[in-house]
Amino acid sequence: MDRKKIFGIFGKFLVVMLVFTILSRAVSGASMARVETVRISTGTIEHKVTGSGRVEAGKEVAVYTQSGQRVKEICVQEGQAVKKGELLFRVDMEELEEQILTAQQELEKLSLQSQDAQSALSIEQQNHENARSRAQEDYNSAVAEGDLAVAQAKAAWDQAESDLQAFLNTNPRPLETGGEDSKDASEGEDQQQRNPEEQEGFGEDGQGTKTGHENSNENDGQGNEEAGKRTENDMNEHVSSPKKTLPAIQISFHQKGHIPMQLSFDGESQDGIDAVAQWEAQKAALEQAAAEAKAAYEAALSSRAENVKSAARALEDASVPGASNSTSRQNEITRKQQELVLDKLLELKEAKGKVTAPVRGMVTKVEITTGDFTSDGTAIRLADTSKGGRLVVPVDKFNEKYISKGDLVTIIAGGDKEKISDYTISNISGNEEDSNLLDVTVDLPEGVLEAGMSAEIEINPKSKNYSSMIPIQALYEDQSGYYVWILQEEQGVMGKQLVVKRFGIEVLDKNSANAALADGMLTNDQEIVSSSSRMIEDGSRVRKNEK
Repeated sequence: MDRKKIFGIFGKFLVVMLVFTILSRAVSGASMARVETVRISTGTIEHKVTGSGRVEAGKEVAVYTQSGQRVKEICVQEGQAVKKGELLFRVDMEELEEQILTAQQELEKLSLQSQDAQSALSIEQQNHENARSRAQEDYNSAVAEGDLAVAQAKAAWDQAESDLQAFLNTNPRPLETGGEDSKDASEGEDQQQRNPEEQEGFGEDGQGTKTGHENSNENDGQGNEEAGKRTENDMNEHVSSPKKTLPAIQISFHQKGHIPMQLSFDGESQDGIDAVAQWEAQKAALEQAAAEAKAAYEAALSSRAENVKSAARALEDASVPGASNSTSRQNEITRKQQELVLDKLLELKEAKGKVTAPVRGMVTKVEITTGDFTSDGTAIRLADTSKGGRLVVPVDKFNEKYISKGDLVTIIAGGDKEKISDYTISNISGNEEDSNLLDVTVDLPEGVLEAGMSAEIEINPKSKNYSSMIPIQALYEDQSGYYVWILQEEQGVMGKQLVVKRFGIEVLDKNSANAALADGMLTNDQEIVSSSSRMIEDGSRVRKNEK
């Protein structure tokens, strides 16, 4: 094959390859997505908040009357504008007159009850004071009488002891003498006159003296027993016979009690024995009287203590304050309440049963019905328009971070294209019916808008200036966050080609038109896909639409 023919075949091959390349690129270009791009810019994000609402009165006024009044006529209806003093409704006068009479009678009954309660309280206080006074007198009397009884008993006891001591001091126990011992008896009498202690049978050494027989101790007990059995007649009989001869007697006495311990005698000496018995009887009687006086004194002390204790308890019980009694005070409170009720009934009677509007406004609620009785609650509610109103507009809660008190508001009244400006947000609160809404309130002065009118608002809060902003259509979002498509040029088999790459970003703010990105994430040289004719993926080849 010659050389010329070889070059011809090769040239044809190149032509065929060129044709196929062109066709391939045409087919590939036809299948690639066409995209438009933008670059980042600077600017602000405007959040225009809009909504519509209704003008309300600045405050509501409750109109009411006394309960239990029969409604004879209602002169207004809901939504009606009224002037101050305009008739709202009228009550039945006959029913009112009966209630006034009943209230007056109740007031009179309360006055009588108050008088009775005051009288009963006064009597109760007087009785309590009398009981306390009598208990005090009884206590004083118990103390005085007890002191007197104790003093008298003590005096009687002292007198009895004094009588006993006087008897013992002035009447020494007689000694029986006779026979051979007369000399000893005479010496004994002289010794008694010289020393009273010795006449009672004591010596200087404190021991009883001994005379007579050695066995006087044995006979002493027998002599005392016989002396104790003597009768008074026997003693008198023997006392009257002083001429009888007495035997010699030896007597010894107990050292402490002066009680005769031993009596012995020789032979019959009846007169001496009777004298001793009489002395012993008198001494025993005086001792008995002293013991009884002492017992009476102790009994007087015990009786005084018991009587004073009982009287003190009675005084303590009588001094306890009586229970509190607030009946009079309660009656007084009830009487004043009844007077207020009567005054209001009389005031309604003076107005001829008419109830009028206290302010200029609009009727928002009628709570009464003709022919029925009024209750304790409100009869009619009025929206007070005398001092302006307020426009309440519900908006999406999403806008909460964009609006605040003091932001300027533009108002567009219903059916009117003219805008009202220079008013600001006075309050932002949650909507009572829908938790996804906020109530924006704008206070309006008198004469701007009437209560009940509908209106729209526009709020344009000031926005921050951002250095990286893109159109909202260039922003994409999935589960991993926000991202954009960046257009890049790459070298391929067929030469340089355009592809898109996913690029994650941080969004600072956005609205329906633009989105603000964090600074430094994108540069001014990067082209951002703002729209695409087809679905694109990371690495997809695309064609850029030329503007």
